Amino acid sequence: MRSRSRDMTRRSEGERARALAYVIIALFGAGMAFLAVTQLNDRAFFDRGLTWYEGYIILCGALGGMAALFLSGDRMGQQGPGGTLRGIAGGIWVSFVGAVIGGSLALPLYGTMFGPFTLAVTLAGAPLLMMIWISNLVAVHLLLRIWQRERDSIFVPARMTQPNNPDDLAARYRGRFG
Repeated sequence: MRSRSRDMTRRSEGERARALAYVIIALFGAGMAFLAVTQLNDRAFFDRGLTWYEGYIILCGALGGMAALFLSGDRMGQQGPGGTLRGIAGGIWVSFVGAVIGGSLALPLYGTMFGPFTLAVTLAGAPLLMMIWISNLVAVHLLLRIWQRERDSIFVPARMTQPNNPDDLAARYRGRFG
């Protein structure tokens, strides 16, 4: 008889890729919140250490990033040229909404307004940090692409993935609507 807990620990490649995408977003969201804390306090934590409230703000940054990635739905991880454009829009969306959610959790109302502003100022002030953030979003997009491909293989019939199949919308209308 197989153990139920052993079955739950076995994840597919797509599920592991999706979990890694959430871990990456959480770590970089926490890192961006940490940079915001250090900028607001003039790096005073080096002398006294982090307070519980500053730790809470860092946790809010991680939670905001993960919540934004969850709420992004299918904006990230789609394949093809259209998927790349949606991934770019999704990266901007995840950054903005993650800053709004993280800021709202850290400081309701005040943080909602200044969360995205602080993120934009931090990224604009450090081009290398912006490149790291963009690389982070590209990695998340590629990881979610693995998950999306696996999901499509389960839920989309094989005949729908063939080129010029009779059920394809473009094949049915043959350019009559465009």
